Amino acid sequence: MERCSVVTVGQLSTDHVASLEGLHTEVTISRRCADLAELLAAVRTGRADAALIIGDTDQLTETTVAQLQEDTDAVVVISDLPSERTRLAQLGLTAFDDAVPATQLAQALHHGRPGGGDTPHTTSPAPDLGKVAEPLGPHRRGGGSEASEQAEFAALMETNGFDADAERPVDARFTGADGHAGAKPAPAVTAVWGISGAPGRTTVAVNLAAELSLAGRKVLLIDADSYAASAAVHLGLLEESAGIAQVCRAAEFGSLDEEALLRATLEVQIGGAGCDVLTGLPRSNRWTELRPRALQRVLELSRARYDHVVVDIGSEISPDQDLGFDSPAVQRNSAAQTVLAASDHVIAVGAPDPVGFVRLTKAVQLYAEVLPDAPVPEVVVNKLRKRVIGRSPRRQLTETWGELDQSQGISAFLPWEPESCDAALRAGQVLAEAAADSPLRQQIAALAGVEVRRRRRRLSGHPVQGRRPRRRTRD
Repeated sequence: MERCSVVTVGQLSTDHVASLEGLHTEVTISRRCADLAELLAAVRTGRADAALIIGDTDQLTETTVAQLQEDTDAVVVISDLPSERTRLAQLGLTAFDDAVPATQLAQALHHGRPGGGDTPHTTSPAPDLGKVAEPLGPHRRGGGSEASEQAEFAALMETNGFDADAERPVDARFTGADGHAGAKPAPAVTAVWGISGAPGRTTVAVNLAAELSLAGRKVLLIDADSYAASAAVHLGLLEESAGIAQVCRAAEFGSLDEEALLRATLEVQIGGAGCDVLTGLPRSNRWTELRPRALQRVLELSRARYDHVVVDIGSEISPDQDLGFDSPAVQRNSAAQTVLAASDHVIAVGAPDPVGFVRLTKAVQLYAEVLPDAPVPEVVVNKLRKRVIGRSPRRQLTETWGELDQSQGISAFLPWEPESCDAALRAGQVLAEAAADSPLRQQIAALAGVEVRRRRRRLSGHPVQGRRPRRRTRD
């Protein structure tokens, strides 16, 4: 039989190394390491088929597990603490107690997770949240697939007392799978991305989430910008709680569940509707807290609970510069890459001026190179104005875009309304509160598949000093 080389670290009351060697099977211990760092280095050489970690497992996180699983066929842990075995199972590991028989341990190391259900010494791995709802969206390259269990999300629907005549969903991307307005929406993640230079990404993301909330959807807004998070400021939130960091930390250590997610969110009242918010990092130097695997878990759980998840991310998506050694576990731009790869829809926000428009074309080209399997972005040109383009700005930009041989056209043009945006930002409000009849608000609502009739209803907002969000609790 094929030899299975194992590297190991730690020891409890039972000498599992001696027990494994005493079996005289193909499973052999090739190296005993002093600590987890040495074990990771040994695994990285590619000479180990499996890793056995005994006892001190508190340093195992989502990121370290990903590194181990990338370079080995099996990762097995032994802990004498039931709570720790449960946490490790949440991370997708095979966990045993100290009384595990050597034969069963050898089987797990050589063949991966033991089949045939649980045994008295094992803890079953946690279910993969990513399988709860498969990615959707007609814009995904290679086609998308519908969620197989739509009924599981029926209990998540809530109505917030909105005027159905004034605001109703009309876009198939934000309605049911059958395309009929008002049908049960398939859970979806929408990433709002774009060029550098303040094209209005956060303005679009915040107001997109607001319009979906006002249309009766259960919405979560996530600020995952690793450079300059500002969604909280747009909503008039003065608390620097860094909700995104809290849930990523919980996911990293395998303790993320629905209750932990709700504890980290803030509920913001917009008119008669509520929108949940995971605030961003108050300081950009904390970007290392947004680890890719942890952020992916957050998105999977959020997709399972909410009708729509809107994520505001930074503009940079290029991989970090290759310095000639192994890449670190987390990179500055990995948060944006993770969100874009896990999204169902991507809105790419750009500017119409010569500098911004050139940046937009290059950004979309880079996006296709760096993330070939991510959804094709829906290009939106913001701050459209004649002063910088001249006559017929839409026609000119559309023709120029076509001459550059882009794979898709420009989906929407958003007007330049500095007065409305300034008033909303000054008051800590969304456009639906500060400028309900503005064309910009209507265009963003159209992106969300919501039609807003002018002067039907004006929402009463709260100024920045009066915004009192509350932390969510389990419903």
